[in-house]
Amino acid sequence: MRAVVTGANGFVAGHLIDHLLEQGDTVLALTRTNHCKLALSAQLTTGVWDITQPASTGIIQQVREFNPDVVYHLAAISVRSSCGETTPSDTALQVNVEGTRHVANCCTQLPNVPRLVFTSSVYVYGSSFEQLTCVKEADPVAPDNGYGISKLMAEEVLEQFQPELPYIIARSFQHTGPGQTGSLLIPEWIDKLHTEASPLEVYNLNTWIDYSDARDVAQAYRVLALEGTPGELFNVGSGQAIRSGEIFNKLQALLNTSKSAIESNPGESYLPIADITKIKSETSWRPQRLVDETLKDIIQSLSDES
Repeated sequence: MRAVVTGANGFVAGHLIDHLLEQGDTVLALTRTNHCKLALSAQLTTGVWDITQPASTGIIQQVREFNPDVVYHLAAISVRSSCGETTPSDTALQVNVEGTRHVANCCTQLPNVPRLVFTSSVYVYGSSFEQLTCVKEADPVAPDNGYGISKLMAEEVLEQFQPELPYIIARSFQHTGPGQTGSLLIPEWIDKLHTEASPLEVYNLNTWIDYSDARDVAQAYRVLALEGTPGELFNVGSGQAIRSGEIFNKLQALLNTSKSAIESNPGESYLPIADITKIKSETSWRPQRLVDETLKDIIQSLSDES
């Protein structure tokens, strides 16, 4: 296949592009600036597009000449502090909502309209529940933060392009994997376990989470491009709940350390868990990697970088 990827410098986009290239696909990787982290090859070319602006004549021409079969729209602002706490920030609206409109418009201007795989979010269902809850695609949506609201608004934008644009929505749940860095849960805990003395301060050890491997998520996006029904949405997650404290203990075992922890926000909390019945029944995708393998690979990737 010939694939365009927006947000190509992102964490999951990097895994997606690796997977596409492994499968023999040809990729046009679009980034917001000229700084692209990817190694160019005969299979991989790059372009620059700030999606807060409509596609320029040059971008439309470049994409037209590339003639994609599918566009994977991953470009987004996801940092909660940048997206707004209870309502979307201007930045979230510009990137996540209007950016999606601009990408969809670009697709419909091509002679051969490609499929669009849009990466939405678990947060359209809400950010927490009173008890352990598996959510289905048909369940009510109730986003309660700027990011989740902006992603739901982007889904609604795509509905305006039916039936001209064959889009598929992937509602992705929490994911991690090699290459993830910064203040996110697992890289932060690995850093603390390496560098800080006991007791470690952690946010919470009793949060129930659906954690997928980003490499599995990337594979799901390609399968949806090939097998998903246009106009449909699909949960992409592990379908399993794991307690944050269990992740902490697994990391300690892998790092061969034993440190106590103090929670800054103790108590039980529940993030939505994916019901993945639909994607499993309508496509060939299945989660492949167990959490132990994922954590081991993250530790190795962080070690390789240091």
